[in-house]
Amino acid sequence: MKNILFVLLSLLVLKANAQNDSSFYNKQYNFKSYIIPAVLLAYGLSSLNDNGLPSSMAVRKFRNENFAAFNNSADDYIAFAPALYMLGLDLFHVKSSSNFANQAALTGKSVILTLGVVNILKYNTQVLRPDGSANSSFPSGHTSFTFTLAEVLHQEFKDKPLVYIAGYTVAITVGAMRMLNNRHWFSDVMVGAGIGMAATKLIYATHQYKWKMNNKGFFPIIGANQAGFIYQF
Repeated sequence: MKNILFVLLSLLVLKANAQNDSSFYNKQYNFKSYIIPAVLLAYGLSSLNDNGLPSSMAVRKFRNENFAAFNNSADDYIAFAPALYMLGLDLFHVKSSSNFANQAALTGKSVILTLGVVNILKYNTQVLRPDGSANSSFPSGHTSFTFTLAEVLHQEFKDKPLVYIAGYTVAITVGAMRMLNNRHWFSDVMVGAGIGMAATKLIYATHQYKWKMNNKGFFPIIGANQAGFIYQF
């Protein structure tokens, strides 16, 4: 398991450093932008089973002693909150880094890459969930998905800290709830968060921004007595 993640992390770092004269450096993306997701990945791996501080076993023991009766499915729904939040900002024409078409493309590609990596790891690691329900615990899909959306929010609204902090807060909440619901280990959540952030950064660094809206297409509108979309041609 550690070897698989080490290869994935190495590929991300090599990709970032190899493209000195392309979109990575043109958009000011370099190795430093991957430090946080790399730390999350490394910390998650260090906490497998009884290892690390805290270890996954220690976190589960704390959960069983203090929140054994916790059972809430809200994490299945609030995982989508960062995307809905971003859509709301778009409807109110809050300035973002990308237009609506590129934003949708970037979000879609980030989610596809994240879930692709997550499902490959789930299939190859076969880690039993804390509740014993299935061998698909590592890493956390919910956490990686929400951190992907939170990172998209960060990339689109870097000049608005309150916006992207709200996105990360939701993502952290989802990760915590996955553990409280006894569906994931601490290591699953940490690694899932790292994958979601790293995959999104990679997509933003390599995106070609070919999607143009110009003066044609669907545009969100909102007013005192109306809300919806118009098609301009």
